[in-house]
Amino acid sequence: MKAMIERSGQRLKASRQEWDMRNTPSIEESVRHSDIVYNLVGRDYPTKNFDLEDVNVESAERIAEAVAKYDIDRFVHVSSYNADKNSPSAFFRTKGQAEEVVRSIFPETTLVRPAPAFGFEDKLLHKLAGAANVLTSNHMRERFWPVHVSKRIRHVIDREID
Repeated sequence: MKAMIERSGQRLKASRQEWDMRNTPSIEESVRHSDIVYNLVGRDYPTKNFDLEDVNVESAERIAEAVAKYDIDRFVHVSSYNADKNSPSAFFRTKGQAEEVVRSIFPETTLVRPAPAFGFEDKLLHKLAGAANVLTSNHMRERFWPVHVSKRIRHVIDREID
């Protein structure tokens, strides 16, 4: 799928391509002619085909290697707001490891650590609307200020274009 992004009278071409994170040539083909690459790959739970290490660390490593190989101008790695390689949480730990790996391969990597987001069919709104949260949204134990997914994307793109 291809999309056009218009910003300040400047026309930019954005494309999404299919690739396989275990197939390095498909990753290289996807980034080869790019000026900027956004790594939005990530998962907060393992699947039957991929564990958290595969998705969050190894895929980020392969993408960063391809970016470095083809000398792409900008690489933006979208991580997680609590990424920490020493975290007891496997998700936050793998996100922290990925940040370290991509920076070691491509030191100019821009790291983005977005806050929780809400949007169509997201986990946040489903959690808040669940039967267990009828009286209080989170039993008054935590506070957070989520952002809508479309605003997060717009902010990341605008920041990198300027």
